Parts: sequence; structure tokens; C-alpha cells
Amino acid sequence: MNRNLSGFLPPFFLVELARRNPTNTSYLETLVQTQKLWLKGEQTFLPFGKGKSDRFSHDAENKEDLPGKLVRGENDPAAKDELINRAHQFAQEIRDFYKTHFNRNGPDGNGDNIVQTMHYGLKYNNAYFSVQMVYGDGDGDIFMTFMIRDVAGHEIGHWFVSTTCKLVYWKESGALNEHMADVLGVCLNQWVAKQTVEQADWLVGAGLFNPKLTGCRALRDMVNPGTAYNHPRLGKDPQPAHMRDFVDTWSDNGGVHYNSGIPNRAFALFAKSLGGYVWEKALQIWFGTALRASSNCTFQEWADLTVKVAQANYPETVDKLKTAWSTVGITVK
Repeated sequence: MNRNLSGFLPPFFLVELARRNPTNTSYLETLVQTQKLWLKGEQTFLPFGKGKSDRFSHDAENKEDLPGKLVRGENDPAAKDELINRAHQFAQEIRDFYKTHFNRNGPDGNGDNIVQTMHYGLKYNNAYFSVQMVYGDGDGDIFMTFMIRDVAGHEIGHWFVSTTCKLVYWKESGALNEHMADVLGVCLNQWVAKQTVEQADWLVGAGLFNPKLTGCRALRDMVNPGTAYNHPRLGKDPQPAHMRDFVDTWSDNGGVHYNSGIPNRAFALFAKSLGGYVWEKALQIWFGTALRASSNCTFQEWADLTVKVAQANYPETVDKLKTAWSTVGITVK
């Protein structure tokens, strides 16, 4: 199964928002717009140059035409629109991140251009990646912005996954797909800010919600899954933090956005146990695992692979890695 109808906000969350906020039609409209984006992506409407990984930032002007009006090419001067400038900056940071830490020519490794569009649709409550990056402006009520670095890093992280292990978007392999995207987004944030694992907040999508909504820190919390938000207008963060609470469901492609909290916590705890910077060892182990994992990889298989990679490259980390997996209910023999 492919990640076709899901942007940064999972469909079940948008449906829950529509149920709790019946006068706001933008949440259900976002689902329809996301389906349109997937169909456009299936048509491969954008030509991608090879070998340059150049940035092209567009303005949809709140329409649904893609890619929209080109505002900034790779070396063009800053635009008047600060959101476009921010997205252009994020694209550079993402490109540099993959080059610096993975020696990779862009997220896909082939140097395909990073094409992105801002101001997509009217009150589009999502960020989405198919063959290009698309940002909505949000409804200005619950969602203030999707122009957030780790959101961009997460969505483009799916591009990386699709060109490495190609994790099938269903049940445990799908949850690992979401997990790896979260890891890449959060690690990007820490790298740009030069934060140690102790300084980092380990939140995914901090700044997404209206600050007036108390108890809503982010969409996900990697250290403490299930605690990122809790509000009558949103519901409660449903992510489990341990295998005993694994969500067995047919919805959400078998619970991919729910159960990603389990490996998220293992990674965050492992990185924190090592100290220092996440990209020094923890991220390298996960990158090596992604290169070796099968498309139908389970949590157990992923955990086993991380230990094999650690043993080969950073043997001094193995005990702490096994402890992190054990903490979430996965025993590596």
C-alpha cells in the first residue's frame, strides 16, 4: 500500500476535528483536496531534473493549480512573501542535511529537484508530499501554520523512505515509514539548531496549533507518545508508547500514525542515553537500518537490524540500544 491520501495530518485526525468542530468544513475539504493532490501526483505533472537538486518555490495563490507561480529558483533573490522564503530555506537545509550526514545527493539520492508550492488551496489544513512539497495555510483557527521545519523534514523524509527501503504503508511497516519520517524531521531540527539530545524537545509539529489551545504542544511527542495534545476541540493524542498498547485496527492503514509512537520512543530514548548530538551515532544507525530493511519490515525485524548495524559500527552503543527497545516492549536477542 502507498501513502497516497495522507499528508502530515492523518485522515483520522481530520475526521475527528470535523466531528468536534461541525461548523468548520475545512477539515473534510482538506481530505478531498489531499485526494486531488494524490491524483495529480500519480499523473507525474512535474518534470524533475537529474543531478542538481535545485530548489523551485511556487505560490499557488490559494488556488489548487500546481505547481503555481514560480517565485524563487535556486539562486533567485528573496521574495516579498516570507513563507516562500522560509520554505526555500527549509529546502536548502534539507538538501544540506542529507549531504552532510548521509553523503546523499538530495533526499532521493539522485539529485532530483526540490519543487514546492506554498498557499495551496483555501484553508488547506495540511502539508503534503507526492512528487513535490505542498503547504496549506491552515484555517487560522486550530492550525496557524504548516510552514514548520520538521514538518517539511517529515514529509520529504517519506521521499527518502520511498527510495531506500520502500516500507509498505500498512500496519508495522507503515508505522516504521511514519517513524522514519519523524526521525528525519526531528533530527533536521536539532541539526539546524545545533541542539544536543538533552536540549531538544523531541516534538513533531511544535507551533502547528493555535497557542490559545491549552494542552496542545505538537502533533506528536517522541519521548512521551500520547501526550502531545489533549483538548476538547481536538481530542487526545492516541499514540501508544509500548507494545502492550499496540493499536490493532484496519483504519489509518492499519494504525500507521498510532503505532509509530512505539519506535519513536525507542529512538528518542536511545539517543538521549548516548548524549551529545543525535546525528553522531543514533541517526547513523537508523540510516544504516533503512538501507538494509525489507519493504515489509516488522518492528522486531527493524529493532534486530538496528542492533546489527550498531554492532558493526558503534559496538559501545549496543547495550543502550537493547535497553531502549526493551523499554517499549521489544526484546532483541
